[in-house]
Amino acid sequence: MRRMLASIAIAMVACARPACAVSDEVLIGAGHEGRPQSCARYPHRACNLGTAGERALTPVVADEATRYLRERGVRVIRVPADFDGRFAVKDAVFIHFDGSASPCSSTASIGYHRRSDAPAARMWRALYGHDWPFGFEPDNFTSNLSDYYAFRQVRASDAALVLELGELTCPAQHAWLESHLKWEGDEIGRFLLERVHADV
Repeated sequence: MRRMLASIAIAMVACARPACAVSDEVLIGAGHEGRPQSCARYPHRACNLGTAGERALTPVVADEATRYLRERGVRVIRVPADFDGRFAVKDAVFIHFDGSASPCSSTASIGYHRRSDAPAARMWRALYGHDWPFGFEPDNFTSNLSDYYAFRQVRASDAALVLELGELTCPAQHAWLESHLKWEGDEIGRFLLERVHADV
């Protein structure tokens, strides 16, 4: 815990400077984690609780990805849905699951705000799609992906992505996703490890 807090403090101080220093740290966020309790602290944000079951699953995947990376010597800043401060890192991912009023009308997707993040999105699509059997939506197919609120709090020298891992309101996808939570976290960890160590 002390090490994690020290990492966060260093990143926040660095980002407060005029030239925001970038390290080999990564930031991992679990979508909707901590809500609705955290919503009162951020009245300017909509209190989006996510699709049914999402708040229980995103922390499991985020914690596994964090464990995977820390065991391999990567410094990880692990945040819930609502967090304070601004961070300078090499890569950032925000983990989500999708939901739809029309079950099975959606699947996995990727969001990013900068065109320069598209190569990282392609890499994630190839890695996750090798085993994920339900395909992908086009990148940034909703404004919630391309204009994700937390992008404003992170300066990533490589890439910042929203990773929607699949649609929980689709029974077949839900069953697959819930039975592969550790694998999903490890895939995110492998992806981030490669990005951190690549000369990108």
